[in-house]
Amino acid sequence: MASKGIIRLDGFLKKVVEVKTIELAQCKRNFPLASLRKEAESSPKRSDFLSAMKKSSPKDIGIIAEIKKASPSKGDIRMDLDVPLFAKNYTKAGARAISVLTESQYFKGSLKDLESVCANTDIPVLRKDFIISAYQIFEAKKAGASAALLITTALSKDQLKDYIVLTRELFMEPLVEITSERELEIAYDCGAKVVDINNRNLQTLETDTGVSKRIATIIPDDIIPVEASGISGFSDIQKGLEARIYNFLVGESIVRAKDPKAFIGQLRNVPQEENETPDERD
Repeated sequence: MASKGIIRLDGFLKKVVEVKTIELAQCKRNFPLASLRKEAESSPKRSDFLSAMKKSSPKDIGIIAEIKKASPSKGDIRMDLDVPLFAKNYTKAGARAISVLTESQYFKGSLKDLESVCANTDIPVLRKDFIISAYQIFEAKKAGASAALLITTALSKDQLKDYIVLTRELFMEPLVEITSERELEIAYDCGAKVVDINNRNLQTLETDTGVSKRIATIIPDDIIPVEASGISGFSDIQKGLEARIYNFLVGESIVRAKDPKAFIGQLRNVPQEENETPDERD
């Protein structure tokens, strides 16, 4: 097996990477890498994602609240989502960070959504996409992101290591996604400091909330785990806390909530009055 390039892709992940490869070729024609890199490197440093993740504890639960308009398994979720308003409300609700899906075909996101969130919050912002090229990391930095998702399943070990280094050179932190014990080993060897344990298999789109709890038992002390997928309420958060997971990436259930701000408070397990700003209590 070659150490470079995309490896062993099946199912949905194979389809989305194929689409992303075509999109990237067009982006590079429209805006050359050299120009993008120059703008990215001159972009200011934003809030520190790693420091934010380190703050979380059983009594101070970290929620990475996601801007998510659609998904490949559920279709359209909230296409009328007001991105700036949600970013402001997520921030007021005490979210530790905001995740923005920028994949366009299956999740209906965009880099404009990422730019909009970054312009409307002072907390760390994560670019969540299927990153298969350094070009996308420069895009994330130029847009104002503090972090970028790197999916272990979609990258060779050499790529993952190189992209982790590049992300940090741009004063961002990689959130490295894993779905198995073997991928945890790879992520650790490549220098990951924060790992996203995804309960959803990106090849089959099946969800098993036991995945994160199983892998969390062998997470080294110098890696911060984040649980993602299948979280619909505080009872799910509680199970994660029992497995010593204190950060949670939550998308669909927040976006679908009647009052996303109040729902984030419930996920954080804080009384409603503590989740309100002084203006809202007047």
